[in-house]
Amino acid sequence: MSDPFGIGFVGAGFITRESHAPSVEYLPDVTVAGVANPTQSRAEEFAATCRENDWGDPAVYDETEVAALVADPAVDGLWVTSPNHTRVDVVEAAVDAVEDGADLRGVAIEKPVARTVDEARRIRDALEGADLPHAYLENWPHEPEIAETRELLWERGRDAGRPYLARSKAEHGGPHAGWFWDGHRQGGGALTDMLCHALAGNEFLLSDPERADEGGGIEAVSVDADTATLKWDDGEYAEQVREAYGVDFAANPVDDYARATVRYETSEGRTVVSEATGSWCFVGAGVSRDVELLGPEYSGQVVTDESASSVFFSDAVGAGEGWAEKQTATSGRMPVGGATVVDGGYVAENRDAVESFRVGENGQFDVDDGLEVVRLCMAAYRAAETGETVDLQSADLEGYVPPPARE
Repeated sequence: MSDPFGIGFVGAGFITRESHAPSVEYLPDVTVAGVANPTQSRAEEFAATCRENDWGDPAVYDETEVAALVADPAVDGLWVTSPNHTRVDVVEAAVDAVEDGADLRGVAIEKPVARTVDEARRIRDALEGADLPHAYLENWPHEPEIAETRELLWERGRDAGRPYLARSKAEHGGPHAGWFWDGHRQGGGALTDMLCHALAGNEFLLSDPERADEGGGIEAVSVDADTATLKWDDGEYAEQVREAYGVDFAANPVDDYARATVRYETSEGRTVVSEATGSWCFVGAGVSRDVELLGPEYSGQVVTDESASSVFFSDAVGAGEGWAEKQTATSGRMPVGGATVVDGGYVAENRDAVESFRVGENGQFDVDDGLEVVRLCMAAYRAAETGETVDLQSADLEGYVPPPARE
């Protein structure tokens, strides 16, 4: 029998309800022990769902009771899945509770760690100062297909030479909560929402598995990027955002398209490249994503907007909410996701965090990794804003706030 472990969630939104909480079903002796959320009805509904599915019997707290959640004897680890603008306050409240005597074994933070480099460093320093193990919840590197593709290509292709180009595209039809559309609260737009996945995934693919303790044998040296608002600030689409989320996107648009190219230098002095594209402009069923890794005599690809199973509903019965993440239609042919929490890497990332915290260690990907992703995102925003390449070895990104996030 494993060491029992209770997770306390700060945030009861989509990613918690649909991805993290269901994953505990696959984790031995792990339960949902508590939840703090600003909307009590949503927290109560989430807690009821946990009980119905035998994921745990979580205590419910409001957003001001992070310290009480951390001090709950049933809570061993804190999973921070709340909106980006709350992350610093949540982590500092948790650290204060630990310093006041609460017993906590680790803190895991959903992507992105924070809105800016300054915030990410503040979070990292607070956790390190309290000697709290930490994990960065970025699911892409934990996805079985991506992880296996990387392992196979590096293992079989190593003699031919290391991989030199990773490409990722991640798109969907728009966020599912109002704060994502608000540049200040979210910290940006599609770049920070979608490209943070692609940038992290590409770096994972390009990193040498045998040199994990050396940053994978690569160092990011420069970033070029473009951003644009292509769809959601226009007429009826801006009105849809206003009606659904109360955000005046026409007056305060953020990027709904972004592209970034990151150049890395290997420890042998070679250049390898990460190409990432993301948008909120995809029209189709769910999330559209392509991931590729290319080397001298090999390549690999993961395409995740296809499914071997699908269903069809005509317009006569199609009205209503969808069942797939980011689904933008309720009729026609739709893919059926099976064990999406497994295929999407959520079980693996949460297993890694729990097992690491159980032995007092950071996760495979920790807040330092999350800080590096935020740094790449900020460099991309600066490159897009100035139209110039950002030299990561000399650029000072402290104090930098992306244009969409400025008040």
